Amino acid sequence: MKVFGSAVLVLGMLAWCALAQAAAQVPAGYRVAQQLPINDGQVLEILEDVRISPDLHRDLWGNGADPENLEDDLLAADIEKTPLVEAQVRLLAASGEALESKSLGYPLASVEKAPLVGLPAPAFFLTIDETAPMGTYSGPATQVLMPSAGKLNTTLYRTPEGKSEALFLAQTGKAAWQVGAPGADGVAQIQQVSSSPAGEDEEFVTTYRTYRFQDGAWQLSSRQEAGYWDTESDFPQPSAFP
Repeated sequence: MKVFGSAVLVLGMLAWCALAQAAAQVPAGYRVAQQLPINDGQVLEILEDVRISPDLHRDLWGNGADPENLEDDLLAADIEKTPLVEAQVRLLAASGEALESKSLGYPLASVEKAPLVGLPAPAFFLTIDETAPMGTYSGPATQVLMPSAGKLNTTLYRTPEGKSEALFLAQTGKAAWQVGAPGADGVAQIQQVSSSPAGEDEEFVTTYRTYRFQDGAWQLSSRQEAGYWDTESDFPQPSAFP
């Protein structure tokens, strides 16, 4: 019995070690920047360049990940020589196996649980810092993830014309968004405002968009009006959105 018990213990330890190794496998040059548990023991994970510490992540966020913003001259020189790798998001099984991963195109990213109600599954906001060193038309871009069946499932929405497009929420000098109060049916909605020149005369037009989850899919309603809006102004009142 002692031999049998020892064998079971050894096998258990070997299985645990195998799972730990699977969970610990990170691509070369990356570190685990964030982990967020979701359903059934699965985990959403953000990977960033191994040189980006949590403090450096905070310092670079919104600055375009420009080495010129760094106080550490040695690190700045190293990044100039070898640019930061693109951040990745990946979905891990309870065993630690990577079910799906995506490169995000920029070095900085974050993920959080989305406070959206009335959806068939939990949703998550994946935000990629797309800020350029200069200008007011770039900034963090957020997409809605609804992981299921081992897939990350980037959210699409339907336009009034019936087309399906990827849902991206911009936060720039001339665009902002927020989670709106649920509609009369108790289902989630997201409001976004943005302003841009209407044509060569540089007269501005402001667009108000509402994304609603209806009939099993996200639907877009939008309207435009002449005028200028930027993030120095208050976020528009709910009545401004269609």
